[in-house]
Amino acid sequence: MVNSQQDEIVRCLRSIREAVDKLQELFNAPQEATLERYYRRRRDLLTRLFAAGGLDQPGLFRLLDEHDTPHQWIGQQVKAGYMEVMPWPGGSDRYVATRKAVQEFSLQEEAEAFATISAESLEADWDTEEDAKYDRA
Repeated sequence: MVNSQQDEIVRCLRSIREAVDKLQELFNAPQEATLERYYRRRRDLLTRLFAAGGLDQPGLFRLLDEHDTPHQWIGQQVKAGYMEVMPWPGGSDRYVATRKAVQEFSLQEEAEAFATISAESLEADWDTEEDAKYDRA
């Protein structure tokens, strides 16, 4: 029991250290860079949400986790009017970008650019030597 308690203390201390390091990084960064990074991440996440046609809660949590974004971000975006929850057939809900987000952040253009980059990556990968192995199988 003492070992598990000590392990928990070590985990908590590591978590605190990581949070302090992150705060120091943010304080040392110029404020404009910090704000720009925040707005760029918001635009990127909303673009991905829009391009996907909406995400259920587990899908949105995965997306946020991939971008090191706390789940509280969802409430902030809903409150700001950039996201809303829509009922979906089958009893589930989807988080979608609002018209306000689409217009303010040019999400249509961002999503099209994102799709173009993805298609170009797929086409480039399509003709690789690695892919050729599967063509012969």
